[in-house]
Amino acid sequence: MLQVALLFLSMVSVAESKDPRPEMQMLAQEITAVQKYLLSENRFAAKENEAAIKKSLLSITNHLNGMKAGTFANDPALKVNLDLLNSHVADANQAFQEGKKSFARYMMQSSMQMCIACHTRHQTYDFALPESDLGDISDADKAQYFFATRQFEKGKTIHEKLVAGYPGNGVSLQQVRNSLLSLAVFYARIKSDPLTGSAYFDKQAKRTDLPKYLTREIGAWAKEFSSWAGEKRKNLKSDVEKLAEAKRLLRKDDFQLVGDSDRNFHVRRLRASALLHEVLEAPGEKSPRKGEALYYLGQIYQRISHIIFFRFGEMYLEACVREYSKTATARDCYVALEQSVSEGYTGSAGTDIPDAEQVRLMQLKKLAY
Repeated sequence: MLQVALLFLSMVSVAESKDPRPEMQMLAQEITAVQKYLLSENRFAAKENEAAIKKSLLSITNHLNGMKAGTFANDPALKVNLDLLNSHVADANQAFQEGKKSFARYMMQSSMQMCIACHTRHQTYDFALPESDLGDISDADKAQYFFATRQFEKGKTIHEKLVAGYPGNGVSLQQVRNSLLSLAVFYARIKSDPLTGSAYFDKQAKRTDLPKYLTREIGAWAKEFSSWAGEKRKNLKSDVEKLAEAKRLLRKDDFQLVGDSDRNFHVRRLRASALLHEVLEAPGEKSPRKGEALYYLGQIYQRISHIIFFRFGEMYLEACVREYSKTATARDCYVALEQSVSEGYTGSAGTDIPDAEQVRLMQLKKLAY
């Protein structure tokens, strides 16, 4: 997994919001300092590195806390994302202080998934990052690094190399699928290039050295891209038009079913998510349409790759409840969130929701109803 050096990139900003860049430039220095330890579990756990890591984690926590007020005035989802990131880093900091170094490292690394989800949106700031030595990390981590720092062409090249080299390159089948998912994001969300996407995935679907279930899945993506390429291009200007088009793309989805088992629709869900983000980025802090966009994004992100979009389904649903409390939209979002949490903690022994999660649900239910 990619190092936490990118966690701060999740705080993208939209027009008219408080500029987060000055705070981030200071934050970047600490991230650069700690990233060399996060690349290796042994380095992170080593006694001689403990003081330096503690110092960096505390400084990162303080810089994130300094960004809370007014940073994302126009985007309710990003407000919740910042809270979630703060919570992750605070948990990592506490765990490290208590000697739970493996868990602390996991929490810091997992934060980077938020970077990729935000940095495949259209309206984001790019940052001048400190130079990082990527020589001793895997190609898979390099590809994720480039996506998170909006160096998409570089990331695309490595992802394509990983897919093309399988199985001789020793890369796991799961990593191949992760790279294919990332390339779907590239063609659907970053480039909006259905013609090239269709050609690429059609070629991969014809390979005989990939499992049938995978070629069937990416073959469905190729058809989705092809169908998209054949559509008459629409000039969608208003948030009303964009929301309507997103809902049209999602019309076949059954939101009573949680999970990403129906992966044939991966591409059109990515298309819809791009439109819904544009609705959130429309001028003005609140509108009924932004509430609906949060609801649909919460549903979409539970149904597409969790490798790329970490916990974003629940994040958007929670944002919806908090920002639109006591409304029908908030109640719909709460029901969807409750279902997601319940199913996430259900196994062969039944449902066992942790106390902290139950308290969070109770608080959100009061806000919704």
